[in-house]
This record gives sequence, structure tokens and C-alpha cells, in this order.
Amino acid sequence: MENEINLTDLVNFLSKISGFKGLSKKEMEELIAPIISIAVFEPGQYIIQRGTVGRSVYFLYSGRARVVINEDTHFFVSEGELFGEMSLVTKEKRSADVVSDTQAVCLTIDIETFQTVMANHWQITKAVASLIGDRRVERLATQN
Repeated sequence: MENEINLTDLVNFLSKISGFKGLSKKEMEELIAPIISIAVFEPGQYIIQRGTVGRSVYFLYSGRARVVINEDTHFFVSEGELFGEMSLVTKEKRSADVVSDTQAVCLTIDIETFQTVMANHWQITKAVASLIGDRRVERLATQN
């Protein structure tokens, strides 16, 4: 896969993610699109390794990845889901492995850019907080 996603496809993708639905097309084009990088992971490749320091946050653009918390607990990340943000927010080491299950294309934002955007753009902070909350509620519901 080519490491390029055009602006229209990127905005369409982001507009389907619950936390970003409240952002205008202009905000997505001007605030988010310029700060995103693209990374491609082959099946079985680590996207995140437990115990490492978080340097990026990820959105799964296509494919599927497995989050392994311990040998008894794992779940899958699907297209459109955010992951890797907790380490950036808490400044603690990564608490789980994330391994590509299929070829996985991820949109990434590095820690410095993530922190700058979160500090200067309340809309993005609200969107990310909403995504984190939605994911936590969903994970709790599936564990019960």
C-alpha cells in the first residue's frame, strides 16, 4: 500500500469517528490533516510494545490489530479506533502490546504535536476525550 491518503479520504474517515463528528470539515483540514503521518504494519508486526515510552498516538485507518494486556486478556482494535493515547496523557510506559493482525494502516500523531494540539485547540481535546470515554465504556461493557 502506498503511504498516502488524500485529503478528501482523510476528512471522510475522521468525520466517521465519534469524537470528531463535531468538528467542521475546515477544522479537520486545517488542524488535523497537516499533523498526521501514515505508518503501515505487516501482519504480526508490533505497533506498540508494552513497557516502552509512548511517542505517538494511533488511529487505525484500515486493517485490524490485537491489543494484548496479558495472556488471558486481549481484544481487537478496528478501523477508526484510537489507541496509544493513554501513555501520552499519563506519561507512563505502555501497558499493553498492540500487534497487527492483518496489514494495518495507521494514522499517527507524534507526542510533541499531540501535546501542542491538545493544549491549543479545545475542539481536538474534546474530541480525544470523547474517544477515550467511549472506548472505556465499550471495553467495560464487553468485560461484563
